[in-house]
Amino acid sequence: MDAEDLIKRCRAIKLSDEEEGRFYFKRSMKAKGEKIVAGCLIGKVLHTREVSIEGLKLAMSKVWKTSREVKIEKLGDNVFMFKFGSEVDKRSIMVGGPWHFDRALIVLVEPVGIRDIKKQSFSQVSFWVQIHDVPIICMSKEMATQLGAVIGKVEEVDTDDVGECLGPFLRLRISVDISKPLKKIIELEQDEEDAEDIPMREMYERLPDFCFYCGRIGHQYRECAHYISQSKDELAYGPWLRAITITEKLRQSRRKDRWDTYSGGFHTRFSTPTKTDLGRNREPEGQRKPAESGQ
Repeated sequence: MDAEDLIKRCRAIKLSDEEEGRFYFKRSMKAKGEKIVAGCLIGKVLHTREVSIEGLKLAMSKVWKTSREVKIEKLGDNVFMFKFGSEVDKRSIMVGGPWHFDRALIVLVEPVGIRDIKKQSFSQVSFWVQIHDVPIICMSKEMATQLGAVIGKVEEVDTDDVGECLGPFLRLRISVDISKPLKKIIELEQDEEDAEDIPMREMYERLPDFCFYCGRIGHQYRECAHYISQSKDELAYGPWLRAITITEKLRQSRRKDRWDTYSGGFHTRFSTPTKTDLGRNREPEGQRKPAESGQ
């Protein structure tokens, strides 16, 4: 019998009022409690296996670059409390997500008021979403906001210094309902007759493991209750839904530049000399040294 069933049973079977204890939570107590809550986040690791708190502490201490130590306590089944030493650290972790542990998504929420942790919803996660194949006429901040609203609640639109969105794709930070399948395509319908719909692909930055069969985050396709026996290539979703982040692109560009520099120097030092090189390095006839005798 779990804790919820036990509480229901105790409430149903009561012999007298003396069996039941009551405590009145006053406003002054609530104010003090809210100060404690203000420095905390509640997180759930969407892993199909039980998560070790020691492993989580070790992993997050390496990933989260906070100015003060973050205290982690286990509250339930893969649910943890994160106590931050400063509001700045807490904000930086919230806006820097989404975060992963062992390739599983960590859903972070701010606790509000008096609420049973078991009733806490962990269905909303903010992602940077890229919308590709967008017509140039739609590359405005206003249009990007309307397109992003099809995916979820738009929190931010990435623009350049003058507030424009021109580029290979639109990039928005969107709060996504992860209890539903990830959206793959937005169909742009046109008013004109005989005009074809324009499909615009969606890609998610820092997307963790998800189900290639049902499109939901929290399990992989072989663990999906709806998966039968299709091959991976026949599934409706795939790794192509993951987008390369700007940071990763910069890192790849630096690696390429370093390799080009190295390989260019290697080629210069060890490449086969051309006829021009040989002629350039040949000494004039009058200055050529005589061959040394073997005697």
